[in-house]
Amino acid sequence: MIEMQEFSKLPLFSGNPETECQRMMECFRAPLKSFHPGETAYTYGGGGETVGILLTGTAAVVKIDAGGGRTVLERLSEGGVFGELIAFASLPCDSVSVVCETACEVLLLPQEKLTSTCGKACDCHRILIENMFSLISRKAFALSERVEVLSCRTIREKLLCCFRIFAAKEHSLSFTLPFSLSALADYICSDRSAMMRELKRLREEGFLEVSGRNVRFLSEHPFEKADLCAASLV
Repeated sequence: MIEMQEFSKLPLFSGNPETECQRMMECFRAPLKSFHPGETAYTYGGGGETVGILLTGTAAVVKIDAGGGRTVLERLSEGGVFGELIAFASLPCDSVSVVCETACEVLLLPQEKLTSTCGKACDCHRILIENMFSLISRKAFALSERVEVLSCRTIREKLLCCFRIFAAKEHSLSFTLPFSLSALADYICSDRSAMMRELKRLREEGFLEVSGRNVRFLSEHPFEKADLCAASLV
């Protein structure tokens, strides 16, 4: 179980000392739950009213369509927050679940506790609300990046768009993928085998090197060159 002094290191509690985190936990009375790999930590549907914090482990936010198709919306690591967009929307949503990939500990915070201060008017609540707005803004930005990737027509275009975003964040032609290649296929909504074939072609054509999660472009203008080649294939 995570120690109280670790709470202040989590993004949602950043800026609050350990003593204030303890007071918030007393105010929230939020349940702390443990899950095994493969278990569902929470399911949203018809409007969620809970915001969760992944204290330990890794999990995936997935959407299951009517045909049983599974789309990974987001992957969570320690300190990750989920449900913050759904909980405050007050709108019904399709079934979205948080599925544990490893053993996890999850803290579930009632939405109403996050948007209003308690009778003690704790300053820590104000800081927490500010942190929540920051997290929502970052999540919205990350979602806009993914929309940009998914708006591309082909797997090749999706990969190049995705890699351009990652490279720009590193200000370098070399970068490390923030997730596995299997997770990358989920991120661009592609079959893994088809994606790997396209990665192989990009390597063979001299655009990039890939070693595990490490990617390096072999040209100072890789996107222009690759886009021209992609256009020639249409």
